[in-house]
Amino acid sequence: MKKTIRFALFAALLAMAGSLSAQTMINGGFKLTLLQTNKQDLDVYGGYYAGFTQNVVLSRHVGIAPGIYFNHIAGEKESTLAGITTHSTLNENAIAVPMPINVMIHLTDVSMLYIFAGPEFNIGITSKSESWIGDSETHLTTNLYDEGVPGELGRYNVSWIGGIGGKFDFLNVNLGLSGNFFNRLYESNDTQKAINVILGIGLAF
Repeated sequence: MKKTIRFALFAALLAMAGSLSAQTMINGGFKLTLLQTNKQDLDVYGGYYAGFTQNVVLSRHVGIAPGIYFNHIAGEKESTLAGITTHSTLNENAIAVPMPINVMIHLTDVSMLYIFAGPEFNIGITSKSESWIGDSETHLTTNLYDEGVPGELGRYNVSWIGGIGGKFDFLNVNLGLSGNFFNRLYESNDTQKAINVILGIGLAF
């Protein structure tokens, strides 16, 4: 998996460096992340992403768009059992390397609509959980990338990504979904999937 991630990074950077006629897009926006554990529990977190894409044109209507993005999600949840309320927060940062294929419908020389779909390679940076009971001032902080901790996450994953967008002169907007192919949890009998709803806006150069 690590070799796959490194290859994806290298391919993305090579495409960006070697495609002088490609169009650069600086994008950012909001994301809504739904984490589902064991196909039952569903937790919702808000976040944002920012980075850039290089749209490499293969033909008038088809291109490949490698990019590098910083992703952040955070949120709080609480649960009550036998009258005891437990609170927990999640704060997570990661790098995403999407490499989707674009199918473009040109409206004018500088404007187009497009659909995109393809793989996205994910590299975790930090993922910290903080939990406490009731109004207690004693909080337990856990780094979910530490070996052997409850809920330990795998640092590397591969996702699918897809959606629709439009480029209108220098303005780029898009709406998409992504989700991990493999279990987020590391060597666990439990499973955790992430579905991300992405709404972004950016500048095209």
